[in-house]
Amino acid sequence: MISSNNIFYHELIGLELKVVDSSNASLIGISGTVVDETKKTFLIEAEPRKICENIKAEPGKNATIQESSNLSSECTRKVMNDVSKSALKLIPKDVSIFEFKVPDGTIVEIDGKILLNRPEDRIKKRYKKF
Repeated sequence: MISSNNIFYHELIGLELKVVDSSNASLIGISGTVVDETKKTFLIEAEPRKICENIKAEPGKNATIQESSNLSSECTRKVMNDVSKSALKLIPKDVSIFEFKVPDGTIVEIDGKILLNRPEDRIKKRYKKF
């Protein structure tokens, strides 16, 4: 069972991930579910960001606009462009600090530099106690 003590040795695909800190400011705050993992990156299915109020957008579906008379056309255009973009994001491990939500509900913060291995090689590695 995955816990905060042994998360390094387990599969991270399927866990909720949030980028807490990064040297790339555009990555901070991105969250979603880990879909794939390579030696240096995570591929996540990102949750859509709210650009304007009264807009509901779900990944893979068109945005629904409530009370469109209250929204400017510029805001509506931004939302339509954002929803049409892919919800998959590629996040580099070495420049980011992540928060993972473990199945028992605990949140674990991990520096991405620790995870810079192929997932299958991570189980062989020895880690210092933190």
